[in-house]
Amino acid sequence: MIDLLRMLAGEWRGKGFGEYPTIVSFDYLETLQYTLDEVRPLLSYVQNTRRFKNEVGDYVPSHWETGYLHWLGDGKVQIANAQLGGRVEVMEGTIEATDNGFVMKLRSIDFANDSRMADAARTFSLEGDTLHYRMSMQTTKVPDLTLHVEATLHRE
Repeated sequence: MIDLLRMLAGEWRGKGFGEYPTIVSFDYLETLQYTLDEVRPLLSYVQNTRRFKNEVGDYVPSHWETGYLHWLGDGKVQIANAQLGGRVEVMEGTIEATDNGFVMKLRSIDFANDSRMADAARTFSLEGDTLHYRMSMQTTKVPDLTLHVEATLHRE
């Protein structure tokens, strides 16, 4: 099953859309780089996002996170990351093979340095050279798990 994670190795680029009840909706561009660790069952990653800002009329830096995607065994995975602004997050979930890729579903188990966060969930679907993901979150101001960002990326 670690071979499923190996399918992510490389650089991915694409577009997404962000929304949340407490913000103005936005379009964004994203680059996601996964690097396979040749010794341990994990990938390191860096995610950079640039959102479209109407006032500027261009894309500006928005989100940056870096972390690790660990293979835990028995179809289980974990993401541990640090994000721009100091938030640290750990998520765990499952990964299941599909005909041409996988579906990975993760849920937060811990946050640090951001008292607004209550819960988060991410779903990644890989099909060939197309990676689609959705991220939902629950905060102190929004009591239900609510879609925040969704993007489709393609392998470079």
